[in-house]
Amino acid sequence: MISRLAVYCQKRIAQRMTQMLAWQIPARPIISFTFDDFPRSALAIAGFMLLDNGVHGTYYVSMGLMGKESGLGDMFNGDDLQMLIADGHELACHTFSHLYCPRATTGDIQQDCGRNQCAVEDAIGGYRLRNFAFPSGGITWPAKSILKSLYNSCRTVESGINHNPIDLCFLRANPLYSSRPISETYRLIEQNREQPGWLLLYTHDVREDHSDVGCTPMYFRNILHAAVASGASIMTVAEAVGTFLV
Repeated sequence: MISRLAVYCQKRIAQRMTQMLAWQIPARPIISFTFDDFPRSALAIAGFMLLDNGVHGTYYVSMGLMGKESGLGDMFNGDDLQMLIADGHELACHTFSHLYCPRATTGDIQQDCGRNQCAVEDAIGGYRLRNFAFPSGGITWPAKSILKSLYNSCRTVESGINHNPIDLCFLRANPLYSSRPISETYRLIEQNREQPGWLLLYTHDVREDHSDVGCTPMYFRNILHAAVASGASIMTVAEAVGTFLV
């Protein structure tokens, strides 16, 4: 077992090492909506809301979860993958087996990510996973180092807004969970408007009977409307990364 102290220390070391610093000039407010694991409700409900507002989201997929049932509800299937790409959303990597990086070697991580890419190519040929999110927020310096060579960005679950210069291999992100006061996210959106940066938001399932790491459709809709009203550019992770200079 890995102690909480060890996990904390690993994150702090990873935060300071092997950085990929980037700047946005001039800085302007960006907001990205991201989804981990890819429950079907994240596309069927939240994805539709995004499209209805003329914007798109990023879905971090673990292909080993395809077609399964979990505490997040039904997970994505092959048709969902095709629909996601056709609708203009981004598919990104979350390892094949939802691998917890602190318990894995760099070889294991690279192999699992490669397996995830191959599975995506089998399902939707030619699509390349260009961005990554650490499953369960587990990050180490060795993991960050190997993933830096594989992806354009790596997203964590460390809270906050990304301001110049940002570390593309340690992107901060904030949860959209109905268990958290919605006012906290409203505050972040307003802060991002006043001090332009890149605000990443993440959740899992979006449904009335949501999990502890999900939210209701109304919760998501309210945050989306606030984000649009703030005047920020709503972008996928890939689109946002393209606005930064390394």
